[in-house]
Amino acid sequence: MKLTFLLSIFTMLLGYATCRNFQKPAETVVAPAPQVKEERLGLDGRPVSHVIEGSHPDTENTLQMSVPPKMVKVPLDQLPPPSASRQAYITTGWWHLNMAFQPTDSTVHHKYQHKWLKFREDLTFDILIKNVVVDTGRWNWDDETDVIYLACQDPYINNTWQVNDKGFVMIWKGNTDLNVTGIQIRVIGSKTPPPGK
Repeated sequence: MKLTFLLSIFTMLLGYATCRNFQKPAETVVAPAPQVKEERLGLDGRPVSHVIEGSHPDTENTLQMSVPPKMVKVPLDQLPPPSASRQAYITTGWWHLNMAFQPTDSTVHHKYQHKWLKFREDLTFDILIKNVVVDTGRWNWDDETDVIYLACQDPYINNTWQVNDKGFVMIWKGNTDLNVTGIQIRVIGSKTPPPGK
């Protein structure tokens, strides 16, 4: 009988403690919002890209910024002309800016996919959309570092780009001394002109 009495008291105490734990309000943990550092300075002291700092919870939507790169002065005239083989390579046919990626802007490819480039041996190039020239610029190539220099009015193209090429496919990377945008562009060579309207 004593044992039954002790067990019933123990059960009541255990039940009371369990109920007290269930009645406590749950503590809500709120993750701090990620801080966005709006400007990062390039070689010329002007902002060149956006940098996201802090944490971003996995359950939150991806933080994106759709901001064009800042216009930079591309130092074309500091380079000697590109080699004859490089000129022949890049001036053959048209080049389609097929796809682009940037960690802080998942929509950046929309700024490139409709653009084609036509390079000429006089170190000028055209930007075409639907086979219509929308801008003309100047280009050069640093043969030692495999960096292409493009100067034009389009902020998404005007810059220096580190180039990896294999056949008539190039990957342009925005990770040079001047270009820190982090944008990567797949550029596909074509012997046929871009589609028209």
